[in-house]
Amino acid sequence: MIKALKEYQTKDARLKEIENILLSSEERKKRNSAKKYILGVEENVNKLDDKAIELKATLDKIMLDGKKLEEQQQEIMQTLDAVADEKEVQFLIKKVDEILAKIKALNADAEKISKEMQSVVSEYEKIKKTTKVAQVQYKENADKYKALESSYQAEKEGLESELKSLSKEVEPSLMERYLKKRADKMYPILYAVKNDACGACRMNLSMSDMNKLKNGEVIDCEQCGRMIYLEQ
Repeated sequence: MIKALKEYQTKDARLKEIENILLSSEERKKRNSAKKYILGVEENVNKLDDKAIELKATLDKIMLDGKKLEEQQQEIMQTLDAVADEKEVQFLIKKVDEILAKIKALNADAEKISKEMQSVVSEYEKIKKTTKVAQVQYKENADKYKALESSYQAEKEGLESELKSLSKEVEPSLMERYLKKRADKMYPILYAVKNDACGACRMNLSMSDMNKLKNGEVIDCEQCGRMIYLEQ
């Protein structure tokens, strides 16, 4: 039983090595990076759409307010010709100056909004270009990663088949313990006792634990959690 579990871990170590090669490959990293960018593009475009709508609404209001002020200015200018009272003339001229100041401020706001809108357009163009680059990068690296996976496929399938057969030779509860630790990212899992101590962390084992090991049991180290056994 322990022999089968030892062999299982040996085969499992190679399978894990292949998994790590695939997971840490540059092809996979670049593929995932490009995919993440492409998936995020829609959200960014939606934000730009919202901003463009908001800016246009603001600009439309500025233009409307400016038109109203220009109409008021024209009405006052027309009224001036018919006004004889000096004080009233001065009052109307003052109103015209106030209107002109407001128009100037609105024009400044309109220019600012126009620049922001140009910035949005530029951002659209930038996203368009970078998205094309990301799409090319995604396809290239997806193909490369697929080829890398394929190069290990036969070996992986062979190892998985061997592991399946070996698992049937191990006591179910023992196999379950091993697989749980494997899922918890503990690796290697199985160690032989060395000089009455855990082969992984070197913690000295109690007499009680040594007796269990001598009886052929596989125990968990109290310190590191690894499964330990005694070579017979």
